[in-house]
Amino acid sequence: MSAVCSEVSFNVCKLLQVWTILLTCSTVMEGYTWTSGVKSVLDHNAGSSPVFDDFTIRELEATEGQTLLLPCTVRYLGDKVVSWIRSRDLHILTSGPFTFSSDSRFEAVPSLGGDFWGLRIRGVHLSDAGQYECQVNTDPKMSLALNLSVSVSGARKFESSRWLGQALIKGPREVYVRDGSLVTFTCEISPLSTPQSGGFMSAKPKVRWLHDNKELLFEPSHSHISTKTLFEESSRKVIGILKISKASWRDSGQYTCLQMSVKSDSIKMFVVESEHSEAMQRDYPVQSCASKCLLHLGLVLLFTLYYPT
Repeated sequence: MSAVCSEVSFNVCKLLQVWTILLTCSTVMEGYTWTSGVKSVLDHNAGSSPVFDDFTIRELEATEGQTLLLPCTVRYLGDKVVSWIRSRDLHILTSGPFTFSSDSRFEAVPSLGGDFWGLRIRGVHLSDAGQYECQVNTDPKMSLALNLSVSVSGARKFESSRWLGQALIKGPREVYVRDGSLVTFTCEISPLSTPQSGGFMSAKPKVRWLHDNKELLFEPSHSHISTKTLFEESSRKVIGILKISKASWRDSGQYTCLQMSVKSDSIKMFVVESEHSEAMQRDYPVQSCASKCLLHLGLVLLFTLYYPT
């Protein structure tokens, strides 16, 4: 190189040295873009696996009736699909941008061309509390669990605070009995909170019963009806028992169990006649006659076919 530099100018010598360095380093710089000066981000991400954003909130709190957005950010998703699963019943709520729940309160919220895949819940219910999973269909499957807790709204808290106990009449909400039957209703009253000393049991008032919103006062017309109140000290429960010795159509209607500062409960009773078949014949005499007439007509036709005149 010194011999060449003796015959050319100093500037030409420098250019030759730079050109030599570029030829030597060309293989090292292969795969880089000269416009940015760094390796292409797309080339780097092409071989990357999906990964969850480490900054995703894992514990969420909501108030009953609130609209909530559960977040999930997945980077380098590629051709994979993000789904939301409800853990308690493994129900698939969303898959990609599509919603698969019959409950219209749930909705997939993807970002257009982005990494965010959210789940929106409108009008959150207390029953919506629990764990939800943001899943990616990789092999093995990727999953990010979020826990949702739902608290009672202020209005509901005020409503609950009005009552010291809750009444519950055991059995179905509608009861059908035969005329003359013995009927027994059992009403269980439980405290809504841990009872303090005394509580609503301290005075031990009797359980009251209403028939069609009128209190049963056990007049002569109600001589076939009796009530009894029991107090269970161990469970702090009050048990009310209503007995109807011989039920008649007059006893049909709504029965309500209640006590002071206790949220009441109601049940409906329908008294039907003992012989159901006889009642059906009285209610539908034309139908009964029609069936007999059709039978007679059929016999006449058969007789005519087998024994022509």
